[in-house]
Amino acid sequence: MPKFCNECGNKFEKEYKFCPECGTKVSGSKNSKSKNVESKVATDGDKTLNPKVLYGILIGGFAVIAIIILTSGVLDSAPVNTSVMNQNQVVPNTNSGVNLNNMQMINDLEAKIKQNPEDYKSLLELAHLKNDSGLFEAAIQNYKTYLDKNPKDADARVDMGVCYFNLQDYPSAIKEMETALTYVPNHQIAHLNLGVVNLSAGNIEKSKEWLKKAYDLNPTSEVGKKAEQLLNNH
Repeated sequence: MPKFCNECGNKFEKEYKFCPECGTKVSGSKNSKSKNVESKVATDGDKTLNPKVLYGILIGGFAVIAIIILTSGVLDSAPVNTSVMNQNQVVPNTNSGVNLNNMQMINDLEAKIKQNPEDYKSLLELAHLKNDSGLFEAAIQNYKTYLDKNPKDADARVDMGVCYFNLQDYPSAIKEMETALTYVPNHQIAHLNLGVVNLSAGNIEKSKEWLKKAYDLNPTSEVGKKAEQLLNNH
């Protein structure tokens, strides 16, 4: 009876201890190659997915995707922006960091002020730039120095209040913005920001009062429209 090598499948008639083709030790006279092939077919067959199992996996996958979409808020309506506004901006400050251009401008302004400490215009510009760049603590120091000489500048005081707000120091933010209103009672952005700060601090009714005042000052302005939107959603 012919024998087959377990390793390479070589067929040979004589008795060999080692396969003359590949050198593998010969063990018995089984048709090893055929068995190996059969075994592989059986194994491959086990890997084939049953259609019902495959269908179940697909349904489960779609369910997981649906849950992720719903919980992530993709299908929710757009949220109301509750950011405060800087006086020198028409839109809320959404800057998240310092870029290289801002850093260069900051360095240039600081060098300029160092040469002339009485240059309050540059000092205010520096405070605004740091505020817009997210350097709130540094901006507050510049605003304070400026306001020591220009205490009635309501715009600068509102912007310093924005810095406090971004640092979550709500009492200081409220104090500065209310002080600004003692100099400019109809300062619409100050009213709006006081509504937002009080809302963030959990003073809901006080927030509504400030937002209503902001809206009444000029309902058709960008600030008035935002105040109305916040009122309608809170």
